[in-house]
Amino acid sequence: MENRTEIAKIYGMLWDIISIYDETDGYNKLPRGVSDIDISEYMTARFKEIRKEVSILYLGKVNIRNKLMIIVDETESFVRKYEMPGVSSRWKQINPKITFFDYAFDIKENDEEMFKKMQRGLSPLKLSCYPDEEFCLERKKYFDEIHRYNEDNNLNCSRNKMFENEMLNTLTLVFEMDFKAELR
Repeated sequence: MENRTEIAKIYGMLWDIISIYDETDGYNKLPRGVSDIDISEYMTARFKEIRKEVSILYLGKVNIRNKLMIIVDETESFVRKYEMPGVSSRWKQINPKITFFDYAFDIKENDEEMFKKMQRGLSPLKLSCYPDEEFCLERKKYFDEIHRYNEDNNLNCSRNKMFENEMLNTLTLVFEMDFKAELR
């Protein structure tokens, strides 16, 4: 039970970072109420605080500490990439829905010729995924369901907010997968 509470604390600290994605315009500006520091320094301090907390809570518990540090590193990498989705392939495997936010879909939809060049390796630009028609249909269904839910519940969610929500869901799935035994 002790590990469960401590793991939940780290989860909460990372949740707090991901939950400001929309508010900070993809970590490009400071959250409300923060000043006298730039966003890069702010995020560095937040991640330093989380790493310190993991190190203190899991001193001598190498296995759990290492798992948590990997998640912290993956989260920081996402924050520092300033791209959507910008997550590790591991997170995409845990929650393939996060891939629906990749701009590769927009290129495929809006510039089929450019997409084909990129897909065939004839462009210096590379994509993180090359969606086929089936994957595009899955994406359309996914966004249709979100838009329908938002409409039914009188919500006005931006694409950034939808992405933030899916990232929070992904973080939950990552913790549930990595700490099955500890969270029981």
